Amino acid sequence: MDFFTIASGSAGNAYYLGVGGQSFLIDAGVSGKKIEHAIAKKGVRKPDGIFITHEHRDHISGAGIVARKFGAAVYASPLTWRYLLRHKSLGALKEEQVKVIEPNVPLVLGDAEITAFDLSHDASQPVGYVFCCRENKAVFATDFGYATDDVKSRLKNASVLLLESNHDPEMLQRGRYHPSLKVRVAGNRGHLSNAQAGMLLAEVISPGKTHVFLAHLSEENNTPMLAFDTVSRVLDGNNIAAARLEVAERHIPGEMFSF
Repeated sequence: MDFFTIASGSAGNAYYLGVGGQSFLIDAGVSGKKIEHAIAKKGVRKPDGIFITHEHRDHISGAGIVARKFGAAVYASPLTWRYLLRHKSLGALKEEQVKVIEPNVPLVLGDAEITAFDLSHDASQPVGYVFCCRENKAVFATDFGYATDDVKSRLKNASVLLLESNHDPEMLQRGRYHPSLKVRVAGNRGHLSNAQAGMLLAEVISPGKTHVFLAHLSEENNTPMLAFDTVSRVLDGNNIAAARLEVAERHIPGEMFSF
């Protein structure tokens, strides 16, 4: 598998995964031009599919453009697709590009097995994704307020785990968000804080095996250093060490990681 982040944060999210001779995007929430440039610069093949986690604009804004440009299929949960089609969020796509992926039902594409799983967020039917190929497993889980036992089971034994570390609670409460938005962000259908991300990682990572990328950091209520330091302290306090821990870049592509 080959993985790199294209963009990650409240301004837009997009991630690349090459698996089993195929290329996929997980979300496409930045411009099509930015995604196309990142793919060309890395020298990877054009995306065969785009896996959408949910319909919020920072996850879909470039999806329609990229799908039309490369002829990629677009995968989303049933209720997410209902929203996207009703609101014409992605523009015109060919019928064969519209692919519904049912949560908890594995989808086999070549050598890859992909499973969507339910997340708790204020969207139509938000999901995370597990990609498996032989002994490798990559998991993408952002935009959720708390982790159920099912979510925890999905995150275990990952080779690569891209996990939300959205906000620092003190920054959120001191910040300029409207009180109702602060409640939403901190709630069970909002976003994980840095400390919540750290505690979840302490439960699910395989020491020395799991490569962790902290993602979807709020530009308003977090900093990369604060997210990294908070999660590191939680893991150290639980005597857990990831094989790798880093913060996904907000606006520029990260380094290619092969595993």
